[in-house]
Amino acid sequence: MSEQIYSIKNGAYLYIMGVLVAIFVLVQSGIFLVRAWKRGKEIGLSTEKMKAALVSSGTFSIVPSIPIVIALLTLAATLGVPFAWTRLTVIGSMIYETTAAGAVTEVAAISKDAMGMMDAQQLLQYDLSVFSATMWVMTVGILIGPIFMLFGLKRYQGKIRQMREKNTIWTEILISALFMGMIAALGSREIAKAGVNMLTVFTGAMIMLIFGVIIHLTKAKWLESFALPVSIVAALAASAGYAILIGVV
Repeated sequence: MSEQIYSIKNGAYLYIMGVLVAIFVLVQSGIFLVRAWKRGKEIGLSTEKMKAALVSSGTFSIVPSIPIVIALLTLAATLGVPFAWTRLTVIGSMIYETTAAGAVTEVAAISKDAMGMMDAQQLLQYDLSVFSATMWVMTVGILIGPIFMLFGLKRYQGKIRQMREKNTIWTEILISALFMGMIAALGSREIAKAGVNMLTVFTGAMIMLIFGVIIHLTKAKWLESFALPVSIVAALAASAGYAILIGVV
């Protein structure tokens, strides 16, 4: 990566943008915390109970944050630290950010392959136009969620409530099927690549399955917060082993 491109991706203005976004998020969180504390006092909760809830929620937020840190390390290598940090500070997620960035670079690689240019990973590192397009796609694409929440959530919840009143079992099946369809669409791309990618997906899925069985049998709902981060870390660790065994590295 040239010094000029590196200086742009890790420029001071992007760090300033990230700091401003982080301050906004922290202030907003502080306001909600103060309002929640006051509301707790109004309904008669003791200070000790609220402090215990604060400590426990903070503690249980550490492990679920591991996927975000992994996503930051993954994206920072090609997008630079400040933009990746800014994206994941607000409403970004590992699945969305990596998928959006990968989609842009793959399209750019296909369009420029005929000209004998770089592959997708190299394009994102060395081509500023691809970097700019990636920033726009990642930022604008994620706005669909907040816009839907603002204008369509109330109506959506009303429809779901009506469906549950008519047929609770069918509604649960439908929602689960929609979620599994999304996971299948994301996972099938990696499975189609075979090799290390496929084995890593299967490993993560098996670990999640084991967590699901344990939670179902023991009723240990607190494990739900640990299932995803543990599965991701374990699958990543396994992928390194698969790469060595297969001879990729």
